[in-house]
Amino acid sequence: MYFPLFSGRIVIMSETEYYRSQTYQEYLLSSHRREVCPPEDVYAFFNWKGLTNLVDFGSGLGFYFQDFRKWFPHVWIWAAECQQEIIDRILRRKLMEGIEQLTPFYMDQSDHPLLPEWVPVPEIIFASLSLSTFPNPGLAMDGLIRSMKAGGRLFIIDWSKTESGFGPKINEKISMDKMKFLAEEYKLEVTKSGRISEHFYALEVRASSNFIYGYYDLKEEEDEDTAVFKM
Repeated sequence: MYFPLFSGRIVIMSETEYYRSQTYQEYLLSSHRREVCPPEDVYAFFNWKGLTNLVDFGSGLGFYFQDFRKWFPHVWIWAAECQQEIIDRILRRKLMEGIEQLTPFYMDQSDHPLLPEWVPVPEIIFASLSLSTFPNPGLAMDGLIRSMKAGGRLFIIDWSKTESGFGPKINEKISMDKMKFLAEEYKLEVTKSGRISEHFYALEVRASSNFIYGYYDLKEEEDEDTAVFKM
């Protein structure tokens, strides 16, 4: 893992879970990220209509919080994180910056994430630079789609699989074509795809007509491919 610091130096990380690094989390709030992936271009790419509750899945320290408040002043933002220390920092930031209608919450780290039942069902789940950290992003997409009602949309921003001199190593990135393939493997439909910039792409995903809602348990030992649906 390598990414620029504010001093201009390059830091290289070899850990698989690079996203747990405090330095990486700080980089995600940096002006450099804003330059290489302008929030305005992200906003323009997606169709945000009909939004009341928005889940920022893997929000980190909240790169998009102030932009969300500007774009959607009446929408409630639910920031999902698996790191308690990040949630604590979000709460401090919310207080210090007076960010309204924002609730961070903890989610267990799981290959098949499902939102807690107490979180209002969102119309949109926004996953920026998070799905590529999963062993199987398709399975993660499946869980997120199951956390919404029929018609719910999953908005994805992720790293293009190119050498850039910053961000994850190229073997830790997942190409747009592979992300689309994984979505389709789980009977999801990619309704829009494209590049946000040289280094980032975007996908809009929803359930296809063949997708079965509900949730399922994976049989870990006997047959990992068999799903038992609980309707």
